[in-house]
Amino acid sequence: RPPEGTSRLDRLKIKLGANILRLDNKLKGGDLPPVLCPKGGRALLEAYHKEPGKRKKKIARFGFTTLRGPSSPEIDTTITEIYKINPPPLSATIAAIIYMFVEPEYRSRNVGGLALEVISAIHSVQAVDFTVLVADDNGSGGLVRWYEERGFQKAPLMQNILGSPDKQFGVAMIAPVQIREGFFDQCTIKWW
Repeated sequence: RPPEGTSRLDRLKIKLGANILRLDNKLKGGDLPPVLCPKGGRALLEAYHKEPGKRKKKIARFGFTTLRGPSSPEIDTTITEIYKINPPPLSATIAAIIYMFVEPEYRSRNVGGLALEVISAIHSVQAVDFTVLVADDNGSGGLVRWYEERGFQKAPLMQNILGSPDKQFGVAMIAPVQIREGFFDQCTIKWW
């Protein structure tokens, strides 16, 4: 989806552009690119569920950046300490998950896990090396454990640069961007 504040006319232009890409690829017999990221550097991923005989219901929203961000000494040191690799100074690129929300009744259905996989795939296409986030679980530790089970590591040196000094807004975390073989063959990302 386009960034918040995009005018109605610009939204229609973007939708028209996506439909022209679909038609062009259909006429030429080609495949759509796996990901089309909007200008502006942010994207919105939504998840829906439809039960038979009912309307589809939005069950989750995920906001994330789509542009590669620069590295910093804190990021380089974190990567070296956690992953035991030593990238050339200020060469590792990052992108962030801004927020993730899944309706409570759908939280045990792997909606969040699939979203992390989609976001990592999009970051991979954008040539991002690492995804970062701040996990705010109100001190329970449950959300931090959930992210750790999905490959994220605590990144205490990054607390300040991610806007959460002294864990004020949560725990800074980092994970390498990865995409499993055949992901785009198994997961349909609907363009609009």
